[in-house]
Amino acid sequence: MIRSLAFVLIASTVVACQPLPPQIAEQEEGLSVCLGKASLEGVDVSTYQGSVNWPAVKASGRAFAITRVGDGLGGDNTFDTNWKGIKAAGMVRGAYQFFRPGKDPIAQADILLAKIGTPQDGDLPPTLDAEVTDGQSNATIAANMKAWLEHVKAKSGRTPMIYTSPGFWSSIGSPNFGGYVLWVAHWQAQCPTIPGGWSTFATWQYSDSGTVSGISGAVDLDHFNGDQAALDKLASNPQTTPPADLGGTG
Repeated sequence: MIRSLAFVLIASTVVACQPLPPQIAEQEEGLSVCLGKASLEGVDVSTYQGSVNWPAVKASGRAFAITRVGDGLGGDNTFDTNWKGIKAAGMVRGAYQFFRPGKDPIAQADILLAKIGTPQDGDLPPTLDAEVTDGQSNATIAANMKAWLEHVKAKSGRTPMIYTSPGFWSSIGSPNFGGYVLWVAHWQAQCPTIPGGWSTFATWQYSDSGTVSGISGAVDLDHFNGDQAALDKLASNPQTTPPADLGGTG
């Protein structure tokens, strides 16, 4: 389904994937893709959610959770507990890193890799969270993202995911990373708009203000675009789902 999106104003005070998100005025013309016949619920968390009761989150019907490793070269003090707790609760787990384009991309990637270790069955591909420029040029941002993605893929054996919004992606020139799996952020939409370079998405962050049992306060809510078998394939080791099935175009 193709839609023309007019003016979207995103403003928030607390976002799990970004400490102090700015107001972003977005003018978008793009492909809007709805969820398929099957989808699963999940959450993504960071230090802003504090201590999480993962068995309660699982009991609420969530099939997966993605937790923040850290911000750039810094860490997240809840990662280790969340990483273990998600798996112990019987959920598919993932890890994301808030990417700082102005910092050494390999040093950032190595922090993530050291934290997650060798991917196991039940672990989603590592995720690069792209949502700030840090004053860098589009060319520098694209080059440093490419370095991070290629390094993580080579070391982990997984094709990474990219988390981004259509507005941010277009603001940095829509670099061609369609060969990676897409986790799209588009809140308060019936169907998300897909950033340039992709034709569909694996995961959709559809709200930054959800309420979930086991988590105090607001939390990001996500849909996985597929059934449990598809989620398990994406989280398999070795990875058995081609990226093109879940967001990639090449």
